[in-house]
Amino acid sequence: MAFPDINDSFVKQFESEAHMEYQQMGSKLRNTIRTKAGITGESTTFQVIGNVDVGTKARNGKVPRSEASHAPVEVSLQDRYASVMIDDLDELKIQHDERGVQAKNIAAAMGQDTDDIILTAMDASANSNNVSTAETFSAAATPIGIMEDFGNASIPFDGELYACVCWEAWGDLLDLDEFSNADYVPSEQLWFEGVTAKKWLGFNWFPHENLPVDGSSDAKCFYYHRSSTGHAIGQDYSQRIDYLAEYDSNQVMAKMSHGAGLIDDTACIERVYNSA
Repeated sequence: MAFPDINDSFVKQFESEAHMEYQQMGSKLRNTIRTKAGITGESTTFQVIGNVDVGTKARNGKVPRSEASHAPVEVSLQDRYASVMIDDLDELKIQHDERGVQAKNIAAAMGQDTDDIILTAMDASANSNNVSTAETFSAAATPIGIMEDFGNASIPFDGELYACVCWEAWGDLLDLDEFSNADYVPSEQLWFEGVTAKKWLGFNWFPHENLPVDGSSDAKCFYYHRSSTGHAIGQDYSQRIDYLAEYDSNQVMAKMSHGAGLIDDTACIERVYNSA
């Protein structure tokens, strides 16, 4: 006796929903760092290229030569999975769209997991400007100091600087005229669904609800250049749905193979914010 198959239109509709929702509800950090897709194998490397010196030469002398260092940073891939079961008969009894609900559920979980992997990599930063004592943005002087740290480190202000802060920091920033008053900053730029980011002091500022915390439960906020961290992808987000006869249920399963690594902590500063 043949087992019942899932209607093809049901499968195609679900796949479309899942992919769309991952784009809308997915990682906030993925598009702010270096990405390397199509990785074959269990790991890949990101290259760190050293600085080149410039000098003069004497008449008939040799041109000064630099040995630009190459320091590869290895990033290992992790196979990540998520699944839910939808009872076949339950779908006849519920009034909401269970497929749509679970599409959002899985997409949000995988997106958050992507950010967790990236944040774990950033948390390894040993930048000398890291601050482990909880601070607040009671005045603009603290954010301005962060800008100065990046400038003094010769990090380019090329539109690729990001400030990922906890919601408490975001709320305090909104109390600063220098941050929220149109007389000081340009119009807001909506750059991912549902959250407004501001460009201020050369950084793209945005709030994040799942930042790691220290021993006092204060959030670790990250200020970084896109090139500081790498995200390697072996297989991007995908999902499938299968009918399991022994459970009389449809199993929705999503997976992704990826990893992240800190490439250069010169351009990644971690500062603890008073959020407990």
